[in-house]
Amino acid sequence: MYQRLPSGCGGLLITLEYPQEEKAGPPFSVEQAEVMLFAPAWQVEPVERRDILAQEPGFRAEGVSALSTAVYRMRRAES
Repeated sequence: MYQRLPSGCGGLLITLEYPQEEKAGPPFSVEQAEVMLFAPAWQVEPVERRDILAQEPGFRAEGVSALSTAVYRMRRAES
């Protein structure tokens, strides 16, 4: 699907990051290294990472020790 998008199109990708061994998703943890697999077809720019564990009692109750959201600006590379 991503290959059909036109050059120069863009958007935001928002992920959750947490120690995957502490919770068997969904939602699943998506680390920055996995997002970077979109390159070089996509320009990937990290925009923000925010610790949200305190606002997610369900994750804490499941024993998750760290939880963050990460936002990436994505732009389809010129072909």
